[in-house]
Amino acid sequence: MLVAYSFIGLSCASAAPVIADVQIAPGATSTRIKLIASESVSLKAFVLSNPDRLIVEGPDINFQLPPESGSMAEGPIASYRYGSVSPERSRIVFDLAKPVLPGDIVTTPSAGGGAYSIALYLTNSDRKSFEKAASATAEAMLKLDAGSAQTSGPLVDTRPLIVIDPGHGGNDLGATSPNGLFEKDIVLAFALALAKKIEAQGLCRVALTRDQDIFIPLDDRVKFARQRGAAVFLSIHGDTITASNEIRGATVYIGDDKSSDADAARVAEYENKSDSVGGVVSQPTDSTIADILGDLTHRETRIRSSLLAREIVTRIADTTHLNHNPLRAAGFRVLRAFDIPAALIEIGYMSSKSDLDQFTSPQWTDRMANRISDALYDFLLPSRNGGTLAQDTGQP
Repeated sequence: MLVAYSFIGLSCASAAPVIADVQIAPGATSTRIKLIASESVSLKAFVLSNPDRLIVEGPDINFQLPPESGSMAEGPIASYRYGSVSPERSRIVFDLAKPVLPGDIVTTPSAGGGAYSIALYLTNSDRKSFEKAASATAEAMLKLDAGSAQTSGPLVDTRPLIVIDPGHGGNDLGATSPNGLFEKDIVLAFALALAKKIEAQGLCRVALTRDQDIFIPLDDRVKFARQRGAAVFLSIHGDTITASNEIRGATVYIGDDKSSDADAARVAEYENKSDSVGGVVSQPTDSTIADILGDLTHRETRIRSSLLAREIVTRIADTTHLNHNPLRAAGFRVLRAFDIPAALIEIGYMSSKSDLDQFTSPQWTDRMANRISDALYDFLLPSRNGGTLAQDTGQP
């Protein structure tokens, strides 16, 4: 079928080039990825392992793709995500179901003018060849970081991105403590402290869905992480219970349509009301995503989310009091990303004086932030103590 694309008014010299479609055509031994663009765009492609990814990077790009883009599993491509990684640089990250190696990139103007077809050709690969290519990419990036070798392409920061999501904000106060403290302020202060720890370590990048007292809809928090290609999404909250001020402790949740228990269902129901409290009409959740994608990516993400949650609980056990059942699952809207390992941590109870004393303690905050950052590093970079970034090199 011939499809005509028009980019009138979008391809002027000062505007970023537009990519309006991504087409994946798998074959028996090779795959073609075709991008429909408003102009010729200089792109480069490379692979990274652990997890296996194909990265296509270029200048600042205006992505005008359909809402369902990225959720289609075709051939070696399990899913993909896209977005800006800096004001001058954009990236499409293709999650791989099996190893492939990038080949030629061929740009062809359309017959009628006004659009360009950019075709990237992939060939099926064995594991050894794929790992060799991924390691070579990682080594080149480390040399660039050291300021030695210069390449023709733009510098790529491939450190894993951790997105921290301080809950509530703005006119959505969250829970209120007996002495008048707001959950939105407590979790923002903690999230900023955690981000500072991660940045100081230098092994991962970090971004916050909010770094000030503003309201952000739940779905926008998820979009924030997906558009930036996050490796992990961690939402920070503070629980509350009116029945007793004796109940205390941290709890870590993963997303699941079926709640692990009644308490988990209660917490999810409360947190999912954030949009209505903030004055936003929530859109129905697209339950067809898992069907479109297939169960594979969704199941793998849930497994990795469970591993992440366990890592956090294990790490914080010697620093803070844990809830009697610290690992739970429930249908949190903010944990809906099908391709990003995600967890929500209630760092304690706003209704507990003991937990409140911890929230306002710089010493506790410092220790807790250290433990959680260590959990994130161990989840993403299991070989970091050996001096190699596993996320980038794929080394065991």
